[in-house]
Amino acid sequence: MFFPRLPRTFTRKFHKAENKRERTIQGSFLIAVPSGSKITEIYPKRVSLGEVLIDSGALRILAPVNGVATLTEDGTHFQIKQDGVWKTSSPFQNRNYSFAEVLEKFVEGALASLDFPNLSLLKLFSSFSPENHFKIVISPFTRYNHLSFDEMIVAEMKEPLDQFLLLLKSTFPKAEILSHIDSGKIPYSHPLGIPEFFIHKITGEDIPSVNEQIQNNRILFLGPETIYHILRSLYYDEPFTRRHLSVCLVDRKGRMDTESRQFLLTNGQSLDFIRQNNDKRYKVASFQSMFDSVNALDINSLGNFNIYEHYLLLLYERLPVVRNEFACIDCNECNTYCPTNANPFALVKKRFEDFEKESCIECGICTVYCPSGIDIRSRILEVKGL
Repeated sequence: MFFPRLPRTFTRKFHKAENKRERTIQGSFLIAVPSGSKITEIYPKRVSLGEVLIDSGALRILAPVNGVATLTEDGTHFQIKQDGVWKTSSPFQNRNYSFAEVLEKFVEGALASLDFPNLSLLKLFSSFSPENHFKIVISPFTRYNHLSFDEMIVAEMKEPLDQFLLLLKSTFPKAEILSHIDSGKIPYSHPLGIPEFFIHKITGEDIPSVNEQIQNNRILFLGPETIYHILRSLYYDEPFTRRHLSVCLVDRKGRMDTESRQFLLTNGQSLDFIRQNNDKRYKVASFQSMFDSVNALDINSLGNFNIYEHYLLLLYERLPVVRNEFACIDCNECNTYCPTNANPFALVKKRFEDFEKESCIECGICTVYCPSGIDIRSRILEVKGL
């Protein structure tokens, strides 16, 4: 299994004291310390790839490289100076695991669910018992389908995927496995990447019922990006220290160039190479999707890659137009395009009791299609207390 070459921000130098065929890769990494986390180690100290930097309870953060780690003066970030060899390929290893060994591997690799924010895979899988009846839903889409992980898995990791499905069957013998990752029959349209909506579409059950089943451990949902990293951990011994970043371009008229531009980046890695290697016309950036409120950034201030937050980067030729809110014209477009019939129009009219908040999945479609520029999504989040 081979991964993309290093971006140009990293310099490769011959190690002066060793054989010239050995190379030392030098880079600097900046990793945010989760709010409220307690740091018990004394820094600076030498760390190795995969070593635990901090365990915040919900998630564990690992050292992404071999090097020397220090804390910034304000204690908000780890800074790591790399001074070791960068591993660019890992061989597939066909292994059998017990349930306990799988959970141990999840802990060791610091794997997180990339379908449900701030949830470790240990906590997710530990909620399900081999003795219980439940559904395991394997989706072909990520939340915003920024990359086709299902195609990547089938093309590059078919044997590990087959092994993992067998592992699920042997671990949870009473579970019903609904795998759509290799079906090729479901065309993507937003918001099919949102877990509860995908399950709603394939089962015909309403959104509140699906949410209730997810919360009460009657459905185990696994999206393709989560599975991609599970396979890397179980069968390639790769800890969760790298993640794909998809880069899309948006021109002056708001048209998106969807040509695939993907990078498998390391946690804490500088994103300066984006500015250096892209068309100079694109001066504004955002880590939000087209369906979210855009927090615009100057392309010169992208900072460092955060493996838990960053997966999509939009580059704009100009700052996205700030839409002024005008009075509702009663066009009912928000309700027309709402995929779950949650009645967002009721929020605009302040009839809060008529809004079906249990059915709403906060997909943002109502805001995108509102001709009056009303930020309905913000009102939804306020009503839900999010």
